[in-house]
Amino acid sequence: MSKKDPIKNIRQLLSDSTSYTRVEIEDAVDEVLKMKYFVNENREMLIRRIEELYTIRQDEFKSIEKADENLPWLSEKRVELDFTNGFWGRYREYLEIEKNFAPDVINKLDRLTDSILDNLFDPSLKITINKKGLVVGQVQSGKTANYTGLVCKAADSGFKLIIIMAGIHNNLRSQTQLRIDESFLGFDTQHTRAFDQRSIQIGVGDPYFGSPIVAHSLTSSIEKGDFTQGAANALGLNFNTSEPIVAVIKKNPHVLRRIHQWLAAQASEDNELGRVIRNKSLLLIDDEADNASINISNDPEKQSSINSWITQILNLFGKNAYVGYTATPFANIFIPLDDQNLFPRNFIKNIPAPSNYIGPEKVFGFSPLEEDEESNTVLPIVNRINDYRDFVPDRHKKDDQLPSTLPESLKRAIRCFIITCSIRRLRGQTTVHNSMLVHVSRFQRWQDHISELVSNQFYYYRVGIDQNDAEIINEFRKTYEEDENGYKSFITVSNSILNSELTNLDSQTQIHSWDDVVLHLNDAVSRIKVKSIHGGSGEALDYFDHKNGLSVIAVGGNKLSRGLTLEGLSISYYLRASRMYDTLMQMGRWFGYKGGYVDLCRLFTSRELNEWFCHITLASEELREEFDYMSDIAGSTPEQYALKIRTSPDGLMISAINKMRNATTVQISWAGRLVESYEFRKDISVINNNFQNTKRFISTLQAYNIPRPNNAYLWYDVSAHNIISFFEGIQSVENLKKAEPRKLIQFITTQIRNGELTDWRVALMSKPNAINNSDFTINNITTPVGHWKRTEDDKNSSEQLYYLRKSHIISPSDEFIDFTEPEKVRAMELTNLHRKKEGEATYPNGQVVRNELRDPKQPLLLIYLLNPKESQTNLPDGTNPFVGYAVSFPKSNFNAPVSYAVNEELIDKFDFVEEDFEDYGDDEN
Repeated sequence: MSKKDPIKNIRQLLSDSTSYTRVEIEDAVDEVLKMKYFVNENREMLIRRIEELYTIRQDEFKSIEKADENLPWLSEKRVELDFTNGFWGRYREYLEIEKNFAPDVINKLDRLTDSILDNLFDPSLKITINKKGLVVGQVQSGKTANYTGLVCKAADSGFKLIIIMAGIHNNLRSQTQLRIDESFLGFDTQHTRAFDQRSIQIGVGDPYFGSPIVAHSLTSSIEKGDFTQGAANALGLNFNTSEPIVAVIKKNPHVLRRIHQWLAAQASEDNELGRVIRNKSLLLIDDEADNASINISNDPEKQSSINSWITQILNLFGKNAYVGYTATPFANIFIPLDDQNLFPRNFIKNIPAPSNYIGPEKVFGFSPLEEDEESNTVLPIVNRINDYRDFVPDRHKKDDQLPSTLPESLKRAIRCFIITCSIRRLRGQTTVHNSMLVHVSRFQRWQDHISELVSNQFYYYRVGIDQNDAEIINEFRKTYEEDENGYKSFITVSNSILNSELTNLDSQTQIHSWDDVVLHLNDAVSRIKVKSIHGGSGEALDYFDHKNGLSVIAVGGNKLSRGLTLEGLSISYYLRASRMYDTLMQMGRWFGYKGGYVDLCRLFTSRELNEWFCHITLASEELREEFDYMSDIAGSTPEQYALKIRTSPDGLMISAINKMRNATTVQISWAGRLVESYEFRKDISVINNNFQNTKRFISTLQAYNIPRPNNAYLWYDVSAHNIISFFEGIQSVENLKKAEPRKLIQFITTQIRNGELTDWRVALMSKPNAINNSDFTINNITTPVGHWKRTEDDKNSSEQLYYLRKSHIISPSDEFIDFTEPEKVRAMELTNLHRKKEGEATYPNGQVVRNELRDPKQPLLLIYLLNPKESQTNLPDGTNPFVGYAVSFPKSNFNAPVSYAVNEELIDKFDFVEEDFEDYGDDEN
């Protein structure tokens, strides 16, 4: 274990807590600075880095579980399990001391792995059981660290066989095995075995983390170290050992068949299940669970090869658990609801990323930034390029004419990488990995050729720097200091971040003088290698073999996409035009943790791809919100809620067609609709929350000299952001899908971008001569607001829910309360013009008025206080009123409903805006 990192030494001086005072941190820093290794360290920078580490936070994960199949066991059994001195204990300490994980992130990982384990089963029980779940994270956000924690706790709990399926390429499998070696096994599987006295101890195997704990691996971290029966038998390992066995394998039908055959030889005949293994519990972890595992057979009666072998392996065990991990669960949403298709019927866990994670919303946002646009939430690191079409045409073929030169944008990207490596050295980051990604073609012929062009250009720069060529040095200076059309310099980007809310992302963000940067150019450039990374190149990203840091420009395609981590990735040049959400997002190797160099990262890509990534970022964020929404619904299970994914207007596909056969499309829009809340929770805390939220909202409204009707207080020109704030504070019930505040906020936010729904009208409805009133501050005066009576529907209500009769909260004339008398007259004229029945209407028709009279910028929000005594429940005297609302949405000039894909087996669970009812309620008193 490294002893020469001041941060590690400072943390060892601090006790196991999640927060410290400034004085405590300063004392620990001063103590470490007395050591001879660290006398030249910057004291203030160390203090800032420690403070930053202890302010990193991670929100709690959200969980959706199938309660009737859940058999909680961990709390009762924990006293018998020694997590502290087992695999988990040393892994936790390794994350803290060696990997510098923030304390709050480690604590959240502890709770998450407990929750997953509790949703599985007690492996010591003599039962027949199988469980299936899904864990959703974000690209490059630390899923491997998460499932390694689960592996450790599972081994401590008695799961004796753990299989990890890690992608479809050798390099990802090898990378995953190496991490298991470091974080679980504690020895290097390339050279040794668990029981070899000469074992090369790595990671958690360092004596610092305690006495060795024995576990065995059927696979190794060499490139071709995947499972073979010969290698497994050569171990001389007794399959029935009480020590855990792990295998890290590719999702490849030949590998899966081999391990199935080997396991089947260990099975015994069973009258009920055929050949089965009963003396071991299997935990099967499926990394990138949306890729290759899903059944893509064209015949609904058959399974595709990989999917079939996975289910056959699971079925060999009387006790088995399948846990999928993915950052792009788009395809998983549409898996048919049966066991053979690996649907996560038992649980879904949604893991929020820590606050220091650089994800899609920080790189792209939800809409592209224009050249001169500043943002407090999106990093200014995307460079849109347009000089690449002669270099790599969008639809080039394998045998097309190869380019002869690099575009200026790629030359600039190479300069940016050299400058970044130099600045990291200037910041003291001298033994770190640095990577640049060039991903522009899927053809190996093109990759090799482009790699050669990149090498030539890089060599030109390296020689120029080595010889101190004034012209080349000046070119680098301009890249560092000067903005150009479509490009922001290092100084501009760092300055922009420092002057925004993003400044706290990285304590080491700073602006350096060129005179300081140039001193490190030669050291940086001399360490950089150019590699072509594909199946036939024979080259690999061997970070592990470069203990003092590898600096590499990696040119490649698919092998550099899904799952693989490019350590220290700072500069990306990306032009691969996949049209699938999951493929595009997974190719985003530029996401992750960038501590110490956030402001140095750059992504060079086309404007079209920038727009596509923004759309996918929005779709991904909405899907995570769907998971969170499900988790808040009592009794909700993965099978009971129709998750939806926003489709693309630009022809992007959510996933491959053969993964989407179970999907259907629905259209959602509230334009021209009346949306009413009609169901309320009979929960005192919810009632009080909504009431106080409404009082706060009304108190913020500006005073207007508007003649008000006798049954309402009225405001014009209320900002949409104020309305959103109101809806954000409302707690609703799970069945209120057509008026659920979160969905309304999404629609309002979308329409604001179109210049609509910007100037709201608000009516606080007050019943004249009401028996019950509540005091509100209106125009700075305490004013009584009368409660309304709305009869409860006996059929749909319950002890927990108050459901309005006929699902209406408004009276017919309320929807036009903000209209002037001439507008109401015109509304009646239009209504009678559209009437199919004889005779005059008694009130305007809402649909006609919303679509023909109401201004697209001016929706109406109506708020009602409902008498709690109408809920037919013995609520205590003095209970605050229920808060109900309705929104009269005008038509949209854009008329662009949002399209969503939904699992067709769950379409009956999917409820949204319905047409207006003709039969309004008659509760006028």
